[in-house]
Amino acid sequence: MKKVIFFVLVAVFTTSSYSQYRWEVSAGATFSDLSLDNVETSRGTGFFINAGYGYVMGVRAKTSIVFSLDLLQRNSEIENLGDVKILQAGITPKFRYLFGRGKDRFRAFINVGPSFRVNANVDIADLEVDSDDYENVVIGGVYGAGFSQMIGEMFDVMVEVGAMNDFVDNFNEEFIPGGSKFFDFYARVGVRFRIYDARR
Repeated sequence: MKKVIFFVLVAVFTTSSYSQYRWEVSAGATFSDLSLDNVETSRGTGFFINAGYGYVMGVRAKTSIVFSLDLLQRNSEIENLGDVKILQAGITPKFRYLFGRGKDRFRAFINVGPSFRVNANVDIADLEVDSDDYENVVIGGVYGAGFSQMIGEMFDVMVEVGAMNDFVDNFNEEFIPGGSKFFDFYARVGVRFRIYDARR
């Protein structure tokens, strides 16, 4: 029994010795296209604000789980109707893989995860759409790649590009028949602040 406890303690110590906690804030542009079955649409530009908490773990701090709060504006133009603007807020838990070693000042990363967002406001041709005409919760996915560069013992600068897509429609079938899913590209810049184990 004592040997089991010893090995468990060693495993916990080994894992925690490579862990660090980070807050991160980033913002940037989104380039969104609303996919409709029978109507042509074109891409529009919006914005993306992200605030997250990350837990870095594993040997050489290569894997990370990041929980992010998102504020996202998605814009697209519908032919013969006008601009559609949707403001969304939600949460995105992401799995992140970091390349290099834990003590490197420059590190590239990739991340992937689901997104759960609420449609807070929907406008079409500058007219607000009734909440009964669109879905309240939209589930999608986020796929990104980027890098971070240390600028001190506690801060990193982050640059990230990626794509987002919806798994469910944004509008109800009675309002817009067929598919009404967004596909976005994004680019954003931000900072990360380490609050534990700042050497890594």
